[in-house]
Amino acid sequence: MSIAETPAGRQEYLQRLLALTEDAKVKRFALARAGDHELAADALQETYDTMARIKDPSRIEALEPYFYRVLTRVIYALRAQLKVAVLLEDFGELADTSEGKTPGGAPPRPVDDTVALDLLARGWLERFMAERASLLEAAPGRSHDPVRYRQLIVSVAEQILRSIVALDVPDADSNAALRAAFPEWFAEFGGTVGNVHQRFSRARADIRGLLKTIVKRGDLYQ
Repeated sequence: MSIAETPAGRQEYLQRLLALTEDAKVKRFALARAGDHELAADALQETYDTMARIKDPSRIEALEPYFYRVLTRVIYALRAQLKVAVLLEDFGELADTSEGKTPGGAPPRPVDDTVALDLLARGWLERFMAERASLLEAAPGRSHDPVRYRQLIVSVAEQILRSIVALDVPDADSNAALRAAFPEWFAEFGGTVGNVHQRFSRARADIRGLLKTIVKRGDLYQ
């Protein structure tokens, strides 16, 4: 058993981790990378929790550089998660990447952040395509033409995943595009305004639900 695996060694290791988490220099680094105080604080806590779960910390050759590497990875993961959450909750709030902007006036995305999200999104897209047939069967058939409705939900979900890879939301994610693809169900002449609004809301919820079977939080920390 290594010293780090003894109770005293474990306690010393956790104290060193806590000191790094509270170090002013480390906090400045986290804020500079995260671009947001709350996200930086979350990343520091996540880094501490992640490293505290390491069973044999004696294998870490240099604790501080390793802490910085884990912290950086966590920040990129959290930023990617926020980007995906925005997409899943509101298709119209994706960053205007042509001008290097992100929602809420956040600073431009670091290159490593973009790479991290790109790799994650490509993995999600591959998983989606591999499971497309089963996703089609699982999608709800809410309209008078359930087969067509399921195909639309799966098609839009696929486009959203592709838009994450491209960092751009196509028009097909809008209500107008849903209406154009299935006017008999989404056009206002097919029912009252309130009823049509409810159909759009349910369709977006169906799309989000389907995507959440592919986009899993745990993927961001692998």
